[in-house]
Amino acid sequence: MQRQFLATGFQNVDTSGDTHACHRCLELIAGVPFFNQVKQDSIRIMANAAPQRVLDAGCGAGVDLPSLVSALPTTSEIVGIDTSGSLLAKAAGRTTAFADRCRLVKGDILHMPFCDGSFGACRIDRVLQHIHEPSRALGELARVLAPGGILVAFDNDWDTFGISLDDEELAERIRGSWRDSFASGRIGHDLPRLFRACQLTGVQAEPRTLVLDDLAVADPVFDLPHLLERMRQAGELAPDQIAGIQNEFDERAREGRFRLTYTGYLVVGRKPE
Repeated sequence: MQRQFLATGFQNVDTSGDTHACHRCLELIAGVPFFNQVKQDSIRIMANAAPQRVLDAGCGAGVDLPSLVSALPTTSEIVGIDTSGSLLAKAAGRTTAFADRCRLVKGDILHMPFCDGSFGACRIDRVLQHIHEPSRALGELARVLAPGGILVAFDNDWDTFGISLDDEELAERIRGSWRDSFASGRIGHDLPRLFRACQLTGVQAEPRTLVLDDLAVADPVFDLPHLLERMRQAGELAPDQIAGIQNEFDERAREGRFRLTYTGYLVVGRKPE
């Protein structure tokens, strides 16, 4: 059976049924300017803090590791941790040229194999949405953060997911199904509160809104055909409704009226000295 990789495949990549699809999804997302800008901004925030040791939590296939190496001081060490051996193998290929500065660790961010206060800065990007207990993950990140160190997180609030359809009630059902397919579908909205619960100070949250009007990009990045099929299998949509929705998407795309939007939050906090 097909899987909706953005929503469910990353909860356990190595047992998702198609690790190559997870890899392809990461590559697709990396090609969307919105996500690239968020990544650049999170890396800039970390670079401004000039940390000596940095953790990229849920580093995946290592897409961001070269940028971290380039942006941070030459004396900095970057550690990437991920639960997926297949993604870390990709990351290893990306970091060969600077293996002396970048170490990869296979591990669970809910139980990280690092001592308290090990890192001057930690970063986590769109990982918490796939975790059922994001507060535990943030607690672990706060634990391994050194006094005075910063935590930078970006994640999505799928409560804000919207897609253009004439039938607003139907669009609302699609939004709810998409949100509920994630382990923590509204984590972006909750991040500032959870940062403060971890005793982080100076918490700042900046909303970032994606407006995507290209159906050819939205289809693979958000896996829209499978989202609709999964809703059919769950009895939430009839086959004729799926055909009608897809036809409307195509018509809107031809006429320049297709829109998909959502808001995520870039959040920064500091561990007290």
